Amino acid sequence: MALVLGGGAPNCTLMTGAMLAFDEAGVKFDVISGAGGGGAMALMYASPADGLSRQENLRNSINLSVSDAIFNVLPINYRVFVKGSRIAEMYRGLLTKLPFYEKVVNQYGMSKGKKLMSDLIQLIWAITTPSTTSFFSSGLCSHAPLLEQFIDFSKIKDFPEEVYLNAYSIADQKVVVYDKSEINFETFGASLGYPFIYEAVDVNGIYFMEGGAVDTYNFSGLLETDEDIRTLVVLDAFGNQNYIQRPKNLFQAYSQSMILPLVEVCRKDLMLFEHYYLKEWNAAHPKKEVELVKIRFDIPPDWLPAALDWSTSNMERMFELGYDTAKKHIAEFGVDLGRTIS
Repeated sequence: MALVLGGGAPNCTLMTGAMLAFDEAGVKFDVISGAGGGGAMALMYASPADGLSRQENLRNSINLSVSDAIFNVLPINYRVFVKGSRIAEMYRGLLTKLPFYEKVVNQYGMSKGKKLMSDLIQLIWAITTPSTTSFFSSGLCSHAPLLEQFIDFSKIKDFPEEVYLNAYSIADQKVVVYDKSEINFETFGASLGYPFIYEAVDVNGIYFMEGGAVDTYNFSGLLETDEDIRTLVVLDAFGNQNYIQRPKNLFQAYSQSMILPLVEVCRKDLMLFEHYYLKEWNAAHPKKEVELVKIRFDIPPDWLPAALDWSTSNMERMFELGYDTAKKHIAEFGVDLGRTIS
């Protein structure tokens, strides 16, 4: 049974909430596959950092957010999207030498008041970070170094099950699938490369960009890589047309400019896979048919205007919605999550 995680950003806690419910119920996945933002969630599940258990790390995903008191004034996630350039990386390296650094950045178990103080300190750090980004740069941000506080890249290869990420090779014009033996911070960065936000990443002389922008669920690469998969469990966190809302400000307008095409691509990729690719695959492999289990999240209408906010309140309620949705699915279908194919 494979868990498939597609694109997602501030709504990523829909996925981590669902994964927590699965893990608590004893659901076993033999394969975890991620594309785009879902790749980060896959690695948080497979290889937690900072001595946290898997379940603690999934709960900790809420701390990718920014406290509401700050986000309501400055609606940017300055913790995930940090300044790029070598000098910015050197500055952040110096910050890690501060004696109180870990107490500031490690937010697991913090009260809301302490998290607000932590976020304020990190806002000061973000503002004072120098950068040499210029007109000739191809990306504004470093490749999400914050995620190293959530993922232990050195231990991914020790995960007993298989993990896959995809990236798009610019030279070969095709999607490449990395397995757990190949995943490190460099190849993870390659899976995130998104023009203007993140620069394309050079891996062994080949430049890569985000695989999720081309194959939003890594479906074709996944089945071609692992023919033993019998059940694909898809957390459909991003293919909701209702995410597309009239922007309230310039920051939301910028976000919507990226979301608008991605939502449609996710929705249509899933539809095409289900009605065309999977039917052809099952016809060609009659003794190894694959079942598709789709788990959708029914987001209340009054949540939708802020459903893609990086605020703590939004990510908390998305987490609870993901958790409750998965629990209901388990209650209905059991830990196999779908019908059993003999």
